[in-house]
Amino acid sequence: MVSESTYIQMKARTPEVKQLFRSRHYVQCATLCERYLTQSYEVHPIHKAYLNFYLALSHDTLAREAGMRNRHKELDLAEKHYLEAIAALSPPKQLGDIEEYPSPTSSHSDEDFQQRHSSDTASIHSQHSTTTNATSVGDENQDEASDCEPTPKRSSYFVRSPPSRNFVDDVTMTPKLSKRRPSPIKTSRSTTTPVQDHFYSGLSSFAEMIQSHLAGVRELKEASTYRYSFSRSRGSSLNSRPASREYTHDTDDDMNKVRWSRQSLSFRPRFDPRSIRQLCNEALAEL
Repeated sequence: MVSESTYIQMKARTPEVKQLFRSRHYVQCATLCERYLTQSYEVHPIHKAYLNFYLALSHDTLAREAGMRNRHKELDLAEKHYLEAIAALSPPKQLGDIEEYPSPTSSHSDEDFQQRHSSDTASIHSQHSTTTNATSVGDENQDEASDCEPTPKRSSYFVRSPPSRNFVDDVTMTPKLSKRRPSPIKTSRSTTTPVQDHFYSGLSSFAEMIQSHLAGVRELKEASTYRYSFSRSRGSSLNSRPASREYTHDTDDDMNKVRWSRQSLSFRPRFDPRSIRQLCNEALAEL
């Protein structure tokens, strides 16, 4: 846990880092960020992300201004500190306050469904046996009463049409278990104030900006790797070419031919300024 005094002290130091970067002192800015990050006392995650961001940004800028050979090293450092800044802004989630509800994607959902299916089937079978016993007892009582009492005449008024479906049919039918939608996960989050909402939105924007810088660094690494390999292959091909024709002549006859070709060249005569001087003098005389 970072103490309040340490937080205030580091907050007062952060403008110096920003000023060094804005004044294009990238090496000093990177050195200062490394010193603050490697100090003995703990650093708040916000300040840690801030320092890693400016440290990575300094290496990123130095890589874009450096030569081809030194660029890859600076880009590696920039990528490393961009990732550390993102890690500082995304702490591990606390799952203690989340209530456990069955999730469709959880590994226990099939087992829970089978347990619910077995319990429902058992309850249905128990109801079916109870209903069957009650029906059999009722049939026996009805048979005994029919032996003692005369059978009344059936009247069309009291004839009831047999129901198409009764309780026994409902019980004996194969139960169709509908897939119940799991309840939403409830979290114990308190209402946030406008200041907190503004703070959270600023953090998300800061994280998106770091992600964009990280993507740019990775693209530059790929491009620089391709160009460096191409330049190396081109240099090796140039070195493998034969030497100039002027240095491959070993005999005196070849050297004499070169001298003769040079002497036979016709050169333009050297500039003579006398005619220009004469024209200038005539112009001055007329004035």
